[in-house]
Amino acid sequence: MRKITFLIVDDSPVWRRIIRKFVEEKLKGIVVAEASDGLEAINLYNKLKPNVVTMDIEMPKLDGIRAIEEILKYNKDAKVIVISSKGEEDIVRKALLKGARDFIIKDLETEKWLKKFENVMKEDKPQNTLLYNIKRYIDKFKGR
Repeated sequence: MRKITFLIVDDSPVWRRIIRKFVEEKLKGIVVAEASDGLEAINLYNKLKPNVVTMDIEMPKLDGIRAIEEILKYNKDAKVIVISSKGEEDIVRKALLKGARDFIIKDLETEKWLKKFENVMKEDKPQNTLLYNIKRYIDKFKGR
């Protein structure tokens, strides 16, 4: 089985380390690169083409929402999972509507993250459409 590759994007070195440890230990994935802002993330994504991107929202130079948009222009099927401390409903909605596959609130309870990552990683066909994300967002807030 081929290992899944990851690009970790977060301006906090501490959170990049936490996410790297989670990816390597819990998911048995390979971290191909880390980026500290959205511009760096776009360049690394285009160069390395990782299977999954973890994306923070608030970062210098270019925020995570704009970086998601640019990555999806390059590859409409890109799998981006947002990991952010900004969990307000409008931020979550915006990230999902822009194309993020899922949204995780930053906490140290990484066991909760596992199912979300596994669901995104096993998606065979691209589901990164506006309609899909709207439905998923509505279902999430209805408790489904």
